[in-house]
Amino acid sequence: MKFLTNQQISELLTTEDAIASMREAFAHAAEGAHQGRVRTSASNGVMLSMMGAVIPAAGIAGAKVYTTIKGQFKFVIQLFSTETGAPLCTIEGDTMTGLRTAAATAVACDALARPDAQVLAVIGTGVQARSHIPALLQVRPFKEVLIAGQSGQQELAEEVTRTLGVPARAVGIDEAAAQADVLVTVTRAATPLFDGQLLRPGTFVAAVGASKANVRELDDVAISRAAALFVEWKPQAQQEAGDLVQCAPGVFDWAEVMELAQAVDGSMAYQRKPDDIVIYKAIGIGLEDVALAGLAYRKACARYGW
Repeated sequence: MKFLTNQQISELLTTEDAIASMREAFAHAAEGAHQGRVRTSASNGVMLSMMGAVIPAAGIAGAKVYTTIKGQFKFVIQLFSTETGAPLCTIEGDTMTGLRTAAATAVACDALARPDAQVLAVIGTGVQARSHIPALLQVRPFKEVLIAGQSGQQELAEEVTRTLGVPARAVGIDEAAAQADVLVTVTRAATPLFDGQLLRPGTFVAAVGASKANVRELDDVAISRAAALFVEWKPQAQQEAGDLVQCAPGVFDWAEVMELAQAVDGSMAYQRKPDDIVIYKAIGIGLEDVALAGLAYRKACARYGW
């Protein structure tokens, strides 16, 4: 059995690789099986979580296991062969997690945002913000990037302008929400970040930061204004997507919520209108981790002669 470090993952995989991997994974999601996230907590405050997937077309099954200690995460992904059942590789998952989350959002944006979207706004300035901006620039030629957050927004705006060549500026959260054609929230907020009435018609919103049922970034107004709601995998979203499970009765209908796979494989009945507000609520699922880990393993085999 092999082992890959975070450093090796950063050398093996690009943002383009990750987006292509997520697109393929969601296009064939119905062929495999999902393992929903399971969490357990000890009296000392340590949380242990696990989620996984079986991807027959890639010949792999796997699981991501991670600890949460004082708000900090440490991830590993274990891959197995679906032919022999043998363990193939253990992979440090910190770099992978940033790549796969942003790549899945980019796939959703490509499928669901207006083709003429020009303004990208990101609320949040951490690792996920830095992963999301270059990923989203792969699927839309944004003319401006707006960055809002509690700290570090000016520094991140300057970094984006310098490294990605797209004009970026720091703004307040309300301005980000009101001016965006594509709005991405990647924060650790426990309560809604802005009044959903601020969203202008035609906006695509990716709510990514909240991954537990007791926290949310969007309010009921934003959810109620959506012409279409998408999640990665509905059974898990119904348990953990706080932006949705905390909504008052009648704000939306779970029966009308669609999965990202339907947008990617073309099976959805929904047809976007220019003024539609479309919301993609992400919490992260095992399919994303296992698919990208499989690609990393195949690239490592080719590079290292495994």
